[in-house]
Amino acid sequence: MIARPPAPLDVTELVVRRLRTQLAGQAAEGVKVSTETGDGPDGGPPSLPWLLVAEDVHTWDWPAVQRAVIRLTCWHRTPYTSKALVGLALGLLCAPPEPGSILWAHPVSAPIAGIDPHTSAPLATASAAVYARTPS
Repeated sequence: MIARPPAPLDVTELVVRRLRTQLAGQAAEGVKVSTETGDGPDGGPPSLPWLLVAEDVHTWDWPAVQRAVIRLTCWHRTPYTSKALVGLALGLLCAPPEPGSILWAHPVSAPIAGIDPHTSAPLATASAAVYARTPS
């Protein structure tokens, strides 16, 4: 029988799971954390507040560590609340992690507020480099 290499972890999904847990205990009740959007009007999120987790860059130092640049985008009711929520998510993601698959993360860009050109909803975005352990 031929041994197959381990399946790569989905770093984006690890971040989603972590942020869902961490944001639930914060002043961010009701926020939906997802890897998808586009079901709402004009391709926007179906509800507010919405935190989109997307992967911009992914590298792999086989067999041990993956590095993914994760982009966090938050749609909310005001520019202030969208920027505050994405800042909170970035801070939680970059805080020292508990033992697990995510080894560490550090900010790549600070929260930047703007207006979604498709939906006219306030949004903010930030990014972090996330390092994750590959299963053995």
